[in-house]
Amino acid sequence: MTHLKMTTAVIAFCTAAVPAAAESIWENIKSSGQVVCGGIQNYPPTSFHVGGDLEYAGYGPNVCRQIVADLSEEMGQDLEVVWRETTWQSVVLDLQAGRIDLFPGMTATEERKKALDMAGPLYQMTNCVIAGTGKEAMPTWEEYNSGETTFAMVTGTAQIAFLQSDVPEANIMSLKEMGETIMAVQAGRADYLMQELPICLQTFATAPDAFASYTVPTPENGSPSSAGIRMDDDGRFSDFVQAWADKNRAEGTVAPLIIDGFEAAGMDVSAIPEGIQF
Repeated sequence: MTHLKMTTAVIAFCTAAVPAAAESIWENIKSSGQVVCGGIQNYPPTSFHVGGDLEYAGYGPNVCRQIVADLSEEMGQDLEVVWRETTWQSVVLDLQAGRIDLFPGMTATEERKKALDMAGPLYQMTNCVIAGTGKEAMPTWEEYNSGETTFAMVTGTAQIAFLQSDVPEANIMSLKEMGETIMAVQAGRADYLMQELPICLQTFATAPDAFASYTVPTPENGSPSSAGIRMDDDGRFSDFVQAWADKNRAEGTVAPLIIDGFEAAGMDVSAIPEGIQF
């Protein structure tokens, strides 16, 4: 069974396993004074570990901290952000099991919407392609749609679903960690990486001699990112995060959190192409 099929099967199993009457996240937060946010160990600038006490930086953790700060005002009490490590492969399970309360930065795929409450969108990231040495970063998605093309991808990411639907002839090498996908392209086992634009720019800037070039293929593709939340019968926490997303995205106050996350990862934000919006 492939990694992708295993991931889909796990989500389907988890959907069936969600209890009919789930404990209120809102009441748990109110009684504990804590919100548990999920952090990914090494996925800059989205999320990365920076401290011994499971402290995380990146634009995902920035959004989580701001949501908790605003929830603190709404509840009229001080709330503490507590971090728990997760992965793209386990985040749905971790949310459903109550190990984490909130994970901002998940594409609201149909599978995830069956398993979780998805509040948002919080922001949208345009996708980018990096070409390995000896390969060409092509300007349109149609040009990648060939059985001679292989993408190295992180298992469980929304970009895999896009490639399967819009670039169906391309081969997909599904790997557990971003570092493995980068090494696969550098070693010539795969031709291309497809990543969200800020991650793409960070990857290319870290090792420019290891890649040929990068491009934002047309038509531009980007996946709106939402916050994953465990389903419960109360719904107040999910409703709060949805209202937060609507208000802050409309007011443009999410973008500075994203830019700050880029800078925390050491990105040169001037490299972001003009016209890219979040």
